[in-house]
Amino acid sequence: MKMNRVLLMLLVFVGSAVANAAEQKSIKDAPSDEANAVHEIPNRPKGEYATVNGIKMYYEIFGKGEPLLLIHGGSASIESWFNQIPELAKNFRVIAPDSRGHGRTQDSTNALSYKLMATDFAALLKHLKITNTTVVGWSDGGIIGLHLAMNRPKLIKKLVVIGANFNTDGMAEEIKAGLKASGPTDHPPFLVDAHKALSPDGPDHWPVIFGKLKTMWLAQPNYIEADLKKIQCPTLILVGDRDIVRPEHTVKLFQTITNAQLCVIPGAGHYVPVEKPKLVNDVLTQFLKE
Repeated sequence: MKMNRVLLMLLVFVGSAVANAAEQKSIKDAPSDEANAVHEIPNRPKGEYATVNGIKMYYEIFGKGEPLLLIHGGSASIESWFNQIPELAKNFRVIAPDSRGHGRTQDSTNALSYKLMATDFAALLKHLKITNTTVVGWSDGGIIGLHLAMNRPKLIKKLVVIGANFNTDGMAEEIKAGLKASGPTDHPPFLVDAHKALSPDGPDHWPVIFGKLKTMWLAQPNYIEADLKKIQCPTLILVGDRDIVRPEHTVKLFQTITNAQLCVIPGAGHYVPVEKPKLVNDVLTQFLKE
């Protein structure tokens, strides 16, 4: 029995048990104190900048081999992949950028959108002379990965989507209501502090980028089934069983993409790559080797 079938059965079995817990999760929920500590990435190279779409995008490259683009989540940075980069760099040339307005990459006067950020990453790959790559995206990064696979199919060899929704209905109404009521000081402190420390726009820019993210999260993405059906590359949908994305929404994403597999990680939420790193790395390695 193939992995996707087994894991779909697992999701159906646990879905009713975890649905309420998932809906009670807030967008600002953080992993435990132990998981909060962002450790330094070993053998870290000197970072570089590429001018793309009118901004200077920061990126680092680890390892050798076929290219693999990592796209982190909203309000995060390269550092969020500290558990995955050492493992992935054993077999791939890992390109790890900071998204527009995140980490060490500057913001612009433009509103944030998944389309705009997807264009940034496509431009970065062109700068690096990469015409075909695997993409691993987490949360907002997963949504950007979906956009690239829909609209630049020749560019994407394989896609991994971690904890991502394909439209705003993917988040429960309770979560959206909490987000609507939230402000810059309600975000996880470890993400806020990291942004203030790294941003080339300075620590006072945090409320600006938070406002842009909040606006985007409440209105985007808005993909429909016809959009998802454009994705033809092998795709892994990976999610914690307590993610802020509704379980049935994740199942719909899996069922709609033609060549998809589904993996549900037990006992994990939206921060599953930090909460369950070994299990996530094992699943990623298996999928990427297929």
